[in-house]
Amino acid sequence: MNMVLKQLPVICLASGIWFSVMAQDKPNVIIVLTDDQGYGEVAAHGNEFIRTPHLDELHDEGVRLTDFHVNNVCSPSRAAIMTGKYATSVGVWHTIGGTNILNIEEKTMADVFRENDYKTYMVGKWHLGDNYPYRPEDRGFDEVLRIGGGSLGQVADYWENGLWDGHYWNGNEWVMKEGYCTDVQFDAALNFIDRAGETPFFLHLATTAPHSPIGAAPEYVEPYLEMGLSKGVANFYGMVTSIDENMGRLRAYLSKKNLEENTILIFMSDNGSACAKKDTSIFNAGMRGKKGSDYEGGHRVPCFVYWPGGDVEGGKSLTQLTAHLDILPTLIEACDLSIEENIQFDGESILTLLRDTQIELPDRVIVSEGKVNDREKLYNSSCVMNANWRLVSGSELYDMQSDPGQKKAIDDKARVEEMREQYMNWHSKVSEAFDHEYCFVYSDSASSVPFVTMDLLPDGKKNKPKSVWNQSAVKKGVYDRGVWNIEFPEDDTYTFQLSRVPIEAENTSYDSKKLKNMNITGASVTIDGVLIASSEGITDDQVKLEAKVSKGQHKISANFRNNKKESFSAYYLYISRD
Repeated sequence: MNMVLKQLPVICLASGIWFSVMAQDKPNVIIVLTDDQGYGEVAAHGNEFIRTPHLDELHDEGVRLTDFHVNNVCSPSRAAIMTGKYATSVGVWHTIGGTNILNIEEKTMADVFRENDYKTYMVGKWHLGDNYPYRPEDRGFDEVLRIGGGSLGQVADYWENGLWDGHYWNGNEWVMKEGYCTDVQFDAALNFIDRAGETPFFLHLATTAPHSPIGAAPEYVEPYLEMGLSKGVANFYGMVTSIDENMGRLRAYLSKKNLEENTILIFMSDNGSACAKKDTSIFNAGMRGKKGSDYEGGHRVPCFVYWPGGDVEGGKSLTQLTAHLDILPTLIEACDLSIEENIQFDGESILTLLRDTQIELPDRVIVSEGKVNDREKLYNSSCVMNANWRLVSGSELYDMQSDPGQKKAIDDKARVEEMREQYMNWHSKVSEAFDHEYCFVYSDSASSVPFVTMDLLPDGKKNKPKSVWNQSAVKKGVYDRGVWNIEFPEDDTYTFQLSRVPIEAENTSYDSKKLKNMNITGASVTIDGVLIASSEGITDDQVKLEAKVSKGQHKISANFRNNKKESFSAYYLYISRD
């Protein structure tokens, strides 16, 4: 028998199907990343109210990582997953104001898979850059179907996008998809799988649920209302149950297509629960803190790995400290992927642990950080993790074994100092990249995509933008002022279109009279602090200005001015040229 197996590749090569057979041997990879679903929003974790039968089944049949951590807000977690590195060292440390844009020099998970002849697909939420060359379609994904920004209805998203019948960007244009958001996103995922054919694929399915806006069909929400839960919790739980139902649909489809055995399926979330954050009575698996918190509930999330064809025996718990940083190194080993560059990951492969959860590895140190303001302020918004120890904000020490709810800090000065030193070692490394700023690149092919206020950088040290990030604020006339870093490919005359609302708003049923009148009287474009074009006496919320721009990187300011002579950034800026 061994002789036959050894000769099989030669026979296949002679028949011209060797490469097809080799491709089929490569495992497919699916990462399902939910948005704002906490560890407690899985029934198998002890929640007596929520209904998640399919996730419970995956919990029971796969390897469950019970001490798995991410960042406490979404964009940093996504950057770490995509790179295997600490997010703050690759340009991502928050969600707005240019702090969520993944450094262009970084190789992404999709890059790695595509370079290894995988088909690469991305569905749902990206939130690591919406302009060229930072979009997922620029970062290794063959195809995308995604929203803009970080949730439905943010400034970078399609105007007035909602939970039902939303618009999605397919890499070239916005397309409307009928149905509920989660159903649409899973439909797209199944379609991608079907079209992959015999080619191994990497699918990143990043759902927009259960992030706000919250809501689901009555059949998902009403059972929770009947339990006596509040409307907000019922809607949130209903969104999770909808995800659960679609997870069942995904697994059934993989089984039908005979792909289940050789597909690595990973289910996880991007940060702690956002369900009724101020209501401490909501089940959170006994953890303190929710989304945005440095306590355990802010960054410990569900993670299940299922790969029966890869000698990963299910029904086991991996209790050692693991993190989102480990996903990419693990997949590289599991799929036997080659990398041309010598990438230094912050995470490590846990494939051996997935195959044998009883193996004991040396203690490791992992830092979860969720800075919102000053990235350089030491210990601010951080949690240092080492085995069962947690050091929060550089001063509060907890033993998770004896105090899993982090109710009382321990007075152990020696251990605190040891973990503070661990933090400083980490900070010393990641801070090397703190001076890096994003730089969008003008592209004729991407000129239909506007630059938006949620990506504004400060236009001076004393003028830090508030970063208008959702469409509700646009409608209310909330404003800020800042600049965009943009590189121009050559000397030319460019048209700058400053807009109050995006161009596609003309194609919606939105009543423009609901926009607050901002009394716009003028507009101007400034490059590197020098006024290059302006218009006075305008009454429209949209104006076009032409200006000559030299090749290279520039700080662009595109401002409206009101009748009080206050200047503020246009919410949407389109740049084009003939």
